[in-house]
Amino acid sequence: LILKYPEHLSTNYQGLLDAKTWIACQNQFHKIDPIVLQLGFNRLMIERLENKTELILEKLEQNNKDWNETFYQILSKMFGFKVNALPFELLAKSLPLHILAKHKNSLPQLEALLFGNSGLLNTQLLGDDYYLNLRNEYSFLYKKYKLKAVEIHLWKFMRLRPGNFPTVRISQFATLIYQSNALFSKIIEIEKLEELKKLFRVNASEYWNTHYNFNKPSRQKSKKELGENSINILIINVVIPFLFVYGEKQNKDYLKNRALEFLDLLTPENNSIINKWRKLGIEVRSAFETQALLQLKNNYCDKKKCLNCQLGV
Repeated sequence: LILKYPEHLSTNYQGLLDAKTWIACQNQFHKIDPIVLQLGFNRLMIERLENKTELILEKLEQNNKDWNETFYQILSKMFGFKVNALPFELLAKSLPLHILAKHKNSLPQLEALLFGNSGLLNTQLLGDDYYLNLRNEYSFLYKKYKLKAVEIHLWKFMRLRPGNFPTVRISQFATLIYQSNALFSKIIEIEKLEELKKLFRVNASEYWNTHYNFNKPSRQKSKKELGENSINILIINVVIPFLFVYGEKQNKDYLKNRALEFLDLLTPENNSIINKWRKLGIEVRSAFETQALLQLKNNYCDKKKCLNCQLGV
């Protein structure tokens, strides 16, 4: 059976396969109707959310369907912001949420548990009062719960701005747990994006205003608060996928809709991939669209899946 088709289809297809540009259809991309583009964004965004929820569901099974523990573990991993994602993930696994919950009313004890199990209290025997108090507190809790610390060499300090050092991040994480009892339950109840952001505006403890490492004073700085960009990253990569998948599993469509609304209200992300889309003439107005563009580039353009792409077709 010989199926005939216009020769230009074969030429177009071969052109896409052979293209050496950033995306295969780079020279034709501007011809796409804006309405088709917008419809493509909607489909890509849902697809990206579904991909992210697969990881959540996998973790949920490992944690015997405990939503709070699963949220805590994935949030902890994201608190590492790529560079320290692995040690933060291992820290959460080594220190279950139910242990932290027993000390939720004491920030010093939460810090002792997190810093102690991070292995970062093993750098030296002597130090300043803050360091020694954490060590003393942890030495008791370590025996009580039979804890095992993360390997210290996993933590990365190189090529990071001091404000992003794992020491500062761990203190901020301890404050978040201290200020937000039953964090996941609170997040489900929040209807306004600004209220959600307020929940994540946490400071490292006072010691870190004059330190970036233990026992090494630095110049006085303003409070080490989790920045707006970091908060947006946590909301996009943790909160929104959790709202979406929880809404789906509990048959609560309003949570899925809220997740998409939050995405539409968040400012667009700023990274090298999005900047290149801008150079191609794409005007991005929200995190909803930047997430769709990341999905398009990573899952279609990079893999030359032009025939599976609504825009490529």
